[in-house]
Amino acid sequence: MSSGACLQADPELFFPIAAVTGLAARQAEAAKAVCAPCAVRKNCLSYALEAMPEGIWGGTTPDERRAARRRPSRHLASAKSREPASAAVTGENATCGHAAGEPVPPGRTA
Repeated sequence: MSSGACLQADPELFFPIAAVTGLAARQAEAAKAVCAPCAVRKNCLSYALEAMPEGIWGGTTPDERRAARRRPSRHLASAKSREPASAAVTGENATCGHAAGEPVPPGRTA
């Protein structure tokens, strides 16, 4: 995660203090714009879907991640499926590049 686009951004951007409406919604959109081109966005999202931290992670809000976890995914129809949970949000295969239990907040290095 030390390669994240968020390293160059103010960490506070990724943690709106209010519900995602008004000013907080604009802040969340600005954070998502930082995440959009990020090379490690899939890894960040994979972590966020497992750990469910607060804030914007992998270009998603906590509400978006909760909704993604509730939605049945075509890719996860089989009990034997090993695809990461981030596929439920991105529709893509993703691999997690961080070690388990190693959360790295946006804007900080591992």
